[in-house]
Amino acid sequence: MLHKLLNIKFFDMNKFYSLLATAMFAVSVNAQTTTEVVNDTFSYTGALNANGWATHSGTAGQILSDGNVAKLIAGNSEDINRAFSTSYPVAAGKVSVANYSATINIASATGLTTAGDYFLMLSSTAGTTVTSLYARLFVKGSATGYTLGILNNSGGTVSPTYGTEIPYGTPANISVTYTIDNSIATPTNVATLQINSQALLTNSTGTGAIPTTLASVAIREAGSATTGTGSITIDNLVVTTTSTTLAVSNIDSSKANLVKNTIVENSILFAAKANVQVINMNGQVVRTASVNENSSVDVSTLTKGTYFVTGNVNGKTVSQKIIKK
Repeated sequence: MLHKLLNIKFFDMNKFYSLLATAMFAVSVNAQTTTEVVNDTFSYTGALNANGWATHSGTAGQILSDGNVAKLIAGNSEDINRAFSTSYPVAAGKVSVANYSATINIASATGLTTAGDYFLMLSSTAGTTVTSLYARLFVKGSATGYTLGILNNSGGTVSPTYGTEIPYGTPANISVTYTIDNSIATPTNVATLQINSQALLTNSTGTGAIPTTLASVAIREAGSATTGTGSITIDNLVVTTTSTTLAVSNIDSSKANLVKNTIVENSILFAAKANVQVINMNGQVVRTASVNENSSVDVSTLTKGTYFVTGNVNGKTVSQKIIKK
């Protein structure tokens, strides 16, 4: 049985500085803490709502564990949630990250929608009332296999991002990361989904309000016996949250400025000599280069979004946030 994906680090932030485009501040991260807030291997037998979960909708006691996996059954209607051991506040002025991982398997097309529906997600509340849902894991089926997708939140004209079809009976090891960037003028929330070795999926189509707290992970049975979330097994469910402690101080911008243009179209222009990395919001290094003052690095092929550019300037590790248009 494959075990949980743990302790995924999104940034090397031991001495991390962020220089905002609209003000001359250096932000050093004194500490980064990843906390495991849920870990359920479903090694017990019986109803999940008798083993640390709470029913917030539908018929209580329908989602069961057989001692190895949790089982969703086509046509059932229970929705349940498990409270985090520590509620996770989404802080103003910071980047907040929550991750959940699990092993998903679907044996057949029985009861599985062909249009798509969601069955696993995060919520801002816990207990008997859970309504606000984020980082939703979707599923849809065909005659030959199932496809998983991701949606950041509700609101607007939403469209989940789907991966590649997986043959029925084949396990899918998934890792979902929900990133909220409250450090920019217009905050963003993005959900990503890694499925086995498929390409990383990213979604930000939902325009609903960004949560101020994340408090639980939820499982949902939806639809009918012929078209819904079908019969799914879930194993090794782990949820982690990442928090940072920040200290802010004024500095001489001439000593710490690394990037000239924080709004980027095709090239990043540099104000200092450095070995630099361009890091996306999932902590992945997407460019590396050795640059000189007044030189540039082509980033025309990068997708639109927020990135961090890091380097060492005058003995200080500096990071500047850029927005790729």
